[in-house]
Amino acid sequence: MFMHKSGQSQRIEIFDGMRGLASVIVMIFHMAVWTVYGYSANEYKIFANNFWRVATQTPLKMIWGGNEAVLVFYIIGGFVLARPYLSGRKLDFKPFIIKRWIRLMLPYVLVIAMTVILIALFGAWKHDTIDLSGSFNVKWKRVPNAGEILLYILGYDYNLNILSGAFWSMVQEWRLSFILPFVAIALHRNRTGKVLGYYAILQVGIDALTNWGMRSDTVWLAHLSESLNRTNYYAIFFVMGAVLAKHLPAIRAFVREHRRFRILSAWAIPFMIPSQWILSALGLSFRVRNALLLTGLGIILFLVLCLESPRLTAFFKSKPLLLLGKLSFSLYLTHTTSIILFVTFWGQVIPPETALLLSPLFALPVAYLWQQHVETRCLSLLNHFKK
Repeated sequence: MFMHKSGQSQRIEIFDGMRGLASVIVMIFHMAVWTVYGYSANEYKIFANNFWRVATQTPLKMIWGGNEAVLVFYIIGGFVLARPYLSGRKLDFKPFIIKRWIRLMLPYVLVIAMTVILIALFGAWKHDTIDLSGSFNVKWKRVPNAGEILLYILGYDYNLNILSGAFWSMVQEWRLSFILPFVAIALHRNRTGKVLGYYAILQVGIDALTNWGMRSDTVWLAHLSESLNRTNYYAIFFVMGAVLAKHLPAIRAFVREHRRFRILSAWAIPFMIPSQWILSALGLSFRVRNALLLTGLGIILFLVLCLESPRLTAFFKSKPLLLLGKLSFSLYLTHTTSIILFVTFWGQVIPPETALLLSPLFALPVAYLWQQHVETRCLSLLNHFKK
């Protein structure tokens, strides 16, 4: 009985493996951009040599595509969050949001507290002795003040860059927890086209309003508008996941019945996912946010092809990837803090670049311990809210 899992269970298991791989890609991304050459290639598209040009402007960018990997989390997150409400579950909002806070924000607040303590202890030492890329050097440059720490706890993404390169996306996911259940309920009750039409109007309206606010001379309004504009944009990928959840059976049937579509998709995906980098290599002018929409479509195609491919299914259900999937949230939360701490210490006796290369040997065990002793205990609190 336990050997034959339902398709629903298999899909979740596959997505766990994908999240595991995505978390490793985010870690590799930060390791890359914390080198001078990697930062130059990623931030400015200035390449020190052909290695970095090829690694950045070809499908190889998927190996260290940080933003692209975050979109994998967002699309899968939208899919998973929407499914119960697409099946008709009633939304009990207060328990839902409390559980989401415990699941997402409590570990986030705890890792911020740990990071602030480490900055107070070792930040000045790091700043005085370790010199890598600009992205690395700004981390732990100073201890956040009380106002900034309060904003972090309240889920505001102001000046998070001095702590970590990964925390910004947690803020977006937390905010979107307030919205996505209502989108899923609307999708359950109405035609998808109708829901997406209203959503597009709302999205464009919020984008216009926040763009206006970003031009304000009032500093707090400009900062808040920029933050909400970012949330409004990344909501698109959660909605993509929700729509995929609603129409997955029909989409899978279409893909299963059209071999040519599968072949074309398999060829297109390696260029769609890193599309902003491929388009840049071709000398085309574009907005990164528009290119990331193509990335999102590429990710959805990849998810569907994986579900229809026994080999890819087996790959993402392999023990190493499922273990990484189990650790993915903790690895995502802790890896930047772990790597900076490791490089700060070991960079005193070996070249900092070498310490950076070796840092996963520390970051992965830290993520495992965090998952076992922090994330698991936070999740155990959810038992108090189960009916």
